[in-house]
Amino acid sequence: MGFAKHIKSAGAGTLLLAVTSSPVAVMAENWADRIGVSGFATAKYQKIDKENYFNGENGTGVGKDGSWQGTKVGINLTAPVDEKISVATQFFASREGENYALSLDWGFISYNLGEQTTLRAGKIKFPVGLVNEYIDVGNAYPWITPPELFYTEVAAGPNITREAYTGLSALWGRDFGDTEVSVDLFGGEIALDSMNLRKLLGTKVRINWNDTVAFQATYYRGTMRDTAMAAMEGKSHSNIAVGVNLDWNDIVGYAEWAKTDMETEMMNGTSWYTTLGYQIDEWLPHITYQHFEKGEDSASPQKQQMVTAGVRYDLSDSADIKLEYSSIRTDEGSGLFENLPTERDTNRFGVAVDVVF
Repeated sequence: MGFAKHIKSAGAGTLLLAVTSSPVAVMAENWADRIGVSGFATAKYQKIDKENYFNGENGTGVGKDGSWQGTKVGINLTAPVDEKISVATQFFASREGENYALSLDWGFISYNLGEQTTLRAGKIKFPVGLVNEYIDVGNAYPWITPPELFYTEVAAGPNITREAYTGLSALWGRDFGDTEVSVDLFGGEIALDSMNLRKLLGTKVRINWNDTVAFQATYYRGTMRDTAMAAMEGKSHSNIAVGVNLDWNDIVGYAEWAKTDMETEMMNGTSWYTTLGYQIDEWLPHITYQHFEKGEDSASPQKQQMVTAGVRYDLSDSADIKLEYSSIRTDEGSGLFENLPTERDTNRFGVAVDVVF
């Protein structure tokens, strides 16, 4: 449809006739059969019990009046070009303030060098964190939102960069009996709201034992340019992150730790969390503890913890509903709050519905 509209808008009737008689037209007719389409959607509502905004500013964070921030929908398209080359992309729309912003979340070309090695080029999802490469697909994990003190995109957080990068990736994977091992070497650049990360280089190693225990370690390093803080211009931004995921005999567990170094005392920090849950038929009750520290040796240290108790109920194989209650304690600074909390403890309630299709 889009190809035909483009030809008509050019006003080239003769050209259109010639094209529809060519092998290209036959390819276009079969294009719909070659494209794989999938998608996901989440509707979520959260609120806190204090006059403040958590994990964002007024208009983007969760406040006392409640917020539908994080409500989203995404569409994935995949298409083979030939036996070795394929294209994959994701279009994503989420609520930002009062509006919904549509973007190309990621899109890249893959070249298969063999059964074990794949080269990718384009805009690629950043591989830091156990769930970051599918973080927008709410149905893929137990929480309403993956632990914010680890995965937040707010600059006040631990700055574990998780935006998609533009560049190259060499992905290698091999099975050793019941064990799967993969290594991803990647490089390029990332455009962020407060800076650009240039000369990015990194690696991810993942080991999966019989789909029961998965271990992942990631390291990346880049140079900060066009920064909001002049003192950070030209300095390095590096991060090391390790994590373990468990799915054994109805026991579900996650644990991750990360350390970020931005060569600036007030921006350096560590973050970690652990989650434990137990599957009971369609029910998955779970509890999560999160901890975040930043600028420990600076004049403005930040320290915050969260405890979240939640339950996920699977409505079907492709839909769920989630309820959560969190206690947020801020020991130093503002943490992920927009303003300095007047009390140490803040409570949050949330509900969400996720689907995949």
